[in-house]
Amino acid sequence: MDHATFSRKGGRARSNAKTVANRAKAIAYWEAVRSGKTPGPRRSRVPPAPETIAQLLADYCRQAGITRLEAFGSTARGDAKRGSDVDLLATFGANPGLRFFTMEDEMAAILGVPVHLLTRESVEQMSNPYRRASILADAKEIYRG
Repeated sequence: MDHATFSRKGGRARSNAKTVANRAKAIAYWEAVRSGKTPGPRRSRVPPAPETIAQLLADYCRQAGITRLEAFGSTARGDAKRGSDVDLLATFGANPGLRFFTMEDEMAAILGVPVHLLTRESVEQMSNPYRRASILADAKEIYRG
């Protein structure tokens, strides 16, 4: 019995017939995708460029009390790939209160990709100096209100 006949659940062996049937289903699915009969699997979008993020989020930032917004990580460096999230640092004019915890989801809905939101103050107070330095080195201001 070769390793392909083991299931992923508990290592119990499954029959060769089941393995062959599953492979046949996979082949049929991908043939249908290639021919256009079936839509392909949904893949995450590529995050927008920092300039586009600034345009899309400008009204939201004004309404939410964000006085400064910075991008960091792969988005700021320009090497974001399909499936990457958008990492943002926010500076607030006034304490946003509990609304802060819904902002990631609201921004993600606007941008169409996952968002990871931190406050500038929390990054400056990080106990890990390497992580703090890495984030601040990449930070690129994209909005000032």
